[in-house]
Amino acid sequence: MNAEGNRDSHATDTVSSLTKGSSLRSRSPEGRAREAPLRVSIIVFSPSGNTRKVGSMLAELLSMRGVEVQLLDATGDEVLFRDRDLSRFLAEKLRPHDVLCVGGPVYAHHMHYNVLELIKALPRLGNGWGGYAVPFVTYGTVSSGVALEDASKMLRKTGRKPVFAMKLDAYHCYGKIFPTDVNAGMPGDEAIPFIEDLAARIAGLGEQPSAECRDVTRELRYLSFADRAKAKVLIRERLFQRRIYPGLRFETSKCVQCGKCAEVCPVLRIERTETGPSIPNGAPQCIHCGSCIAACPSGAIEFKTDMERWGNIFREALAGRSPLASNESPKSAVYPVQRR
Repeated sequence: MNAEGNRDSHATDTVSSLTKGSSLRSRSPEGRAREAPLRVSIIVFSPSGNTRKVGSMLAELLSMRGVEVQLLDATGDEVLFRDRDLSRFLAEKLRPHDVLCVGGPVYAHHMHYNVLELIKALPRLGNGWGGYAVPFVTYGTVSSGVALEDASKMLRKTGRKPVFAMKLDAYHCYGKIFPTDVNAGMPGDEAIPFIEDLAARIAGLGEQPSAECRDVTRELRYLSFADRAKAKVLIRERLFQRRIYPGLRFETSKCVQCGKCAEVCPVLRIERTETGPSIPNGAPQCIHCGSCIAACPSGAIEFKTDMERWGNIFREALAGRSPLASNESPKSAVYPVQRR
């Protein structure tokens, strides 16, 4: 099951916010101090809106601290999901930065594979691309799994140093299909202290010698051995898509041809035609976010499965009474955890 919350609008190609504030002491690649605004780029993939919301809050809080910020939304981007050109997306849209933050949803205990593939496509350091990295995730209370560890390890392979990380408990996107009050409205005010903490730590990188910034990856193995083993060995999102997750069914007789399903699809799998929604040959794989089902005003889309049984599985997982649930504590955190 995926683990994001309500998606409030279809993604635009790029959402950028650049605020040039007070000067911070940042470091050149050679370690020399220089007076210049710290530059932070934030990339998000947010099928249901939670990660985008967190990214926007982080960008605003960083800007208030004098940091130069870019917020880049990869959701529904045509270069990524129609042209399948990750390198061009990054080259054309990602600005020079000192710190790269990468946010995405937890799907089946892992960072979503679209985010991992984007990280994998990052060019090596240099030419304005800094070496600090900060992964963050949102998840719908079932389990954050090994998502942060996934992202951190992938970032390290590109030569970057993950110095902080954050997980935030949130409303599960399936709550729009199978109504629930669990985590309703989250992330909201309860997330602000965590995002403020992360923003303060990132802004502080401009004052900190690079040698003092340690790699946070080891601290991201916070689940029990059994839960980590389960996530790494048994739970595989792409395998689940092929073998376990149900496909979509379109009831053309109910379709009012509003096009909302195509508008909200985060991977551009659905296209609007004169006769209703269509899935063209070669379209990206459905990620089972449920956004199209929730957006359809006439109930013309559903999963090809026993929806009552699927809903019961979902509710049991939310309640922590399922092998899928990790019942982790704390549910939200910034890493490394600061002991008091």
